[in-house]
Amino acid sequence: MIALYKKELRAFLTSVIGTAVLGVFVLVSGLFHWVFPGQWNLLTNGVAEMNSFFLFTPWVLMFLIPAITMRSIPEERAAGTLELLMTHPLDARRIILAKFLAGISLVSLALLPTAINAVLLHHLGNPTGNLDAGAALAGYLGLIMLGSAFVATGLAASSRTDSQVVAFLGAVLACLIFYYGPSAMGSYDLFGKWDHWIQWCSMETHFRSIGTGVIVMADALWFVAFIALALAFAERQIRPDRS
Repeated sequence: MIALYKKELRAFLTSVIGTAVLGVFVLVSGLFHWVFPGQWNLLTNGVAEMNSFFLFTPWVLMFLIPAITMRSIPEERAAGTLELLMTHPLDARRIILAKFLAGISLVSLALLPTAINAVLLHHLGNPTGNLDAGAALAGYLGLIMLGSAFVATGLAASSRTDSQVVAFLGAVLACLIFYYGPSAMGSYDLFGKWDHWIQWCSMETHFRSIGTGVIVMADALWFVAFIALALAFAERQIRPDRS
């Protein structure tokens, strides 16, 4: 499994599309948070905090992560290596887990350069250091959890098709629905007392809860359960004995 994990990382980092995806993410993040004026600009808030970064980044990850996962299963099928992997001491669960861990590593690598935002705000604050480090760390933890859920969703979409384009579009749509769909639906006050529970099913609700700096176990468990279900679905799709 470790060998497959390393292979996935190496294949993405040495590819043109891999370098482009990571570069575009860093570029877009830098432009929106430091150059372009507007609600996402960290300099125009007047407060040394990173809320705008943590509210904006999920929408970028919604496209970045499907670009990472879209090749995971279709490329293996096209090359005929998926069946070859099954003949080694690797079952479907370990294959999906290795690809999932590689995806998380790539997301973490993409987020790493954005830590400069916290460093700059720390020094630009008045007084210097007037930045809630706990809230910033909680926000990054929330992004890792959210990114992991997006990776699992992308793998689930990738496992259902032989086309990388279909896998990408399916993953973007699924991430959008799971992230914002229930939250938006519950905000219309159409279901009375059920509106709260509908919003509770949204990734956005749990991500924002973690981002407040107060990490509630229920939010972490929600992400763990979602990831487990998505990975189980992906595993089921690539098993050679599935009916």
